[in-house]
Amino acid sequence: MEARKSRSYIKTPHEINDNLGKGGQMHGHMLYNAYCTSCHQRDGKGDNNRYPPLVGSEWVNGDRNRLISIVLNGLQGEIKVNGKTYNGVMPAHRDVLDDHAVASILTFLTSRFADESKPFTLEEVNKVRQATARK
Repeated sequence: MEARKSRSYIKTPHEINDNLGKGGQMHGHMLYNAYCTSCHQRDGKGDNNRYPPLVGSEWVNGDRNRLISIVLNGLQGEIKVNGKTYNGVMPAHRDVLDDHAVASILTFLTSRFADESKPFTLEEVNKVRQATARK
């Protein structure tokens, strides 16, 4: 008998059940704390001045591609969030974070601060990254 078959804890990952190709909430939580909390705060409520809240935000609850693009490419200028105008600078993270990191942050963010529970995939992030690449 092959030793591998006798050990039930050794298995081939299941593509769906083991969440392959999707962002992970735990990884996203750690990355959110590293890259996002200084502006958006740990509770996702922003600083109520320059940086908008993520909680209940139409930007977070809205178009997934737009949200991916904001993380990759940043955003500056006036935006309205939950009826209030903000004018801060969101830095671009496309050169710092890979597709899995972006997918993980957004999976955590939308599961924690929005109505979305569907994980972001590496393919979604890569598609927006390619579409918005600097020429």
